[in-house]
Amino acid sequence: MRVRNKLIGALVVIAMLSACGSNSGEGQNSVDGKVTPSINITMNQRSLPYVEASPNINEDVYVKKLEELSKTNINLELIPTTSFDQKLNLLLAANEKLPDLLEITGINTSVSAPAIDNGVFMELNDLIDNFGPNLKKNIPQEVWDSPRISKGGKIYAIPTLSVTTRNDIVYIRKDWLDKLGLEIPKTVDEYIDVLIAFRDGDPNDNGKKDEIPFAGRKNLRAAEIFFGAYDVNPGEGILAGTWKYKDNQLVPKFILPEMKEALKVYRYLYEERLLDNEVFVQEGKDWDAKIKGAARVGMWVHSPSFPDMWAINVKQGDPTAEVINIAAPIGPDGKGGGEIGSPLRSAYAIPASSKKAEVVIKFLDWFYTEEADTFMTYGIEDTDYIVKDGKIEYNYPTTADETNKANMHSMFLQITGKPYSMNEAYMKGRPNGELISEAARIGDEEGRVNDGLDMPVPSIMLSQPELTKNGLFMEIAAKIIIGQESIDYFDTFVEDWKARGGNKAIEEATQWYQDVKK
Repeated sequence: MRVRNKLIGALVVIAMLSACGSNSGEGQNSVDGKVTPSINITMNQRSLPYVEASPNINEDVYVKKLEELSKTNINLELIPTTSFDQKLNLLLAANEKLPDLLEITGINTSVSAPAIDNGVFMELNDLIDNFGPNLKKNIPQEVWDSPRISKGGKIYAIPTLSVTTRNDIVYIRKDWLDKLGLEIPKTVDEYIDVLIAFRDGDPNDNGKKDEIPFAGRKNLRAAEIFFGAYDVNPGEGILAGTWKYKDNQLVPKFILPEMKEALKVYRYLYEERLLDNEVFVQEGKDWDAKIKGAARVGMWVHSPSFPDMWAINVKQGDPTAEVINIAAPIGPDGKGGGEIGSPLRSAYAIPASSKKAEVVIKFLDWFYTEEADTFMTYGIEDTDYIVKDGKIEYNYPTTADETNKANMHSMFLQITGKPYSMNEAYMKGRPNGELISEAARIGDEEGRVNDGLDMPVPSIMLSQPELTKNGLFMEIAAKIIIGQESIDYFDTFVEDWKARGGNKAIEEATQWYQDVKK
């Protein structure tokens, strides 16, 4: 197997793909003399520290074990998470031989949809019927039917299931609440009172007013939780935003009248420095460092899948830190929370140029075996766990480095298969497992419905990206929040958005909804 660990860059895409195609490997002889098939896989790096730190991902011990167990030689090419769509677009536009398996997020994204229409990817129905019995048995029909996986009854991708359908949940420093004698907030006003206390009460006890009550990232990512109180979540990580079927139309929530009330809240949070004033420019690594290394942040929003890891990592900056999850702020209707997301985390397609489609499907089918489940969940026997009296005794991670290492097999390499959270024995024995269970409970009990879930991005939004969530809306939201425009200017934005093509986006989205959902 040819080994490389290059990150795909804009200037080397074509050359690497040519190398990938010409050196995909005819396979290597195994110990018993049989030829072991080889496939090339291009996938998202996921911004995981263990993966980023690897000097050669293809020589990693977990990659080698995956090859051994699956009886398939693999060559991984990694696309940086921060530029995934851009680099994927370059790959598909290069008109060169693609790898045997390519992560695409979904077949209906702005990048993948044209490739589907142009026949770049294989139809997989027959291949799955013939070589993927475990895939057919274990992946729910509603997942196969998702617009991210199928089109017109034809399957074009294999899904990666998400650990949870809740993308956002509130994390808060319980030790700060306790030090200041505060109750867990429930309403928007109660949340604001807590954030004011975090700002003024010196909960980190250093004599400085350096606490950051609430922190978010660029374009309000990881900071949308107050929008949920008014059911106007713009859509964390969703290009077209979230949508609501109202008055016989499917409209983006970021143009609803209730958005003005939410913007008032964010404007107050910004003015009072209750929200980190770097929220519109802050990159993920800087946000992360403030929460963990500096331990200056009192509240943030993240996935409900990792409360145990946050509990460990925040102690890097403050050994006395105690992190818990709480219900999101509720609004006038008594509800709140982030948007309820897709059961899909990602998707993998087989390019039509591949000559290894049967091998790829058999490889993916293996992920739904007991052997694969054990490896993905626990890692390597006698390294990460032992088997005693027929039972697995796992060395659960207790440090940030150990957690990052475990993420390699439980997250990064899980191209498909059952998420580790579905393994009851593993979850029962996991340290701080009660934190995960509590986070899951909170997430399941809240959340706002996105009536446009898994909808293809309306075509006019692809040709006019200013109509998407991070276009005109984010521009005007930022101006209103930082005080450059009045709250009422939002009404002008809505009319402008509609006139510049928004009405056409609504027409297209409404047609999709009526065809698919009703």
